[in-house]
Amino acid sequence: MTANDLITRSLKTIGALAAGETANGADVNDALTQLNNMIDTWATNRLTIYSVARTAFNLSASTQTYTIGTGGTWNIARPIWITAAGVIPDSAAAAAQKTEIPIRILTVEQWRDVTIKGLTSTYPLEMYYDKTWTAGLGKIEVWPIPTSSNSQVVLYTPTALVQFADLTTNYTFPPGYEEALRYQLALRLAPEFGRKLSPDVQMLAAETFANIKRTNTNEDVLSIDPALVGTGGRYDWRTDRYR
Repeated sequence: MTANDLITRSLKTIGALAAGETANGADVNDALTQLNNMIDTWATNRLTIYSVARTAFNLSASTQTYTIGTGGTWNIARPIWITAAGVIPDSAAAAAQKTEIPIRILTVEQWRDVTIKGLTSTYPLEMYYDKTWTAGLGKIEVWPIPTSSNSQVVLYTPTALVQFADLTTNYTFPPGYEEALRYQLALRLAPEFGRKLSPDVQMLAAETFANIKRTNTNEDVLSIDPALVGTGGRYDWRTDRYR
């Protein structure tokens, strides 16, 4: 599906185009701006994001701060938030033997409470994501500061939809997204074209949007310290945790 296809369908949905008609260039370009603004907004909603990327980044000895974002030290799209993180203590180990240890992502208050921020260790155990926006880059602070360059930090970041680069490039989406994009765009285009949406279209917009949110819902599993339950715990060597 191209942006032009999507825009044409949305304009027909709101009654701004009849069958066989073609929108003029100015209207299509305005609609493309609205479409990309909508996708930009969707990037802030976890339930519109279907993919979480796992990316490993090299750490440098005696380096605490790393920029993250396109063109940064850690060169990925700047994440709105980070779902989880880990550390690989020995990145030179054979692939089958690499151990990933979960590390804690600190809040602003928790990072503030780290008294000795310059503490060093072989590899970090915690990190703080400073969501600053400096030339499109955020900052990651790792703690303690690694003394070795053989370790890596692993980030799990929700990967939002990319904006449409132009009107003619073809894109594919997971099930449900094409209809959700069509009807949500129709909601935004209707006021600009002076159209009033029918109850049926409004219902389809709500239903298709809810469908993609439902499929992106994560079921969190509550863990309980084995010492608090009567059945005891079982050590899992793969995660270095008790279950």
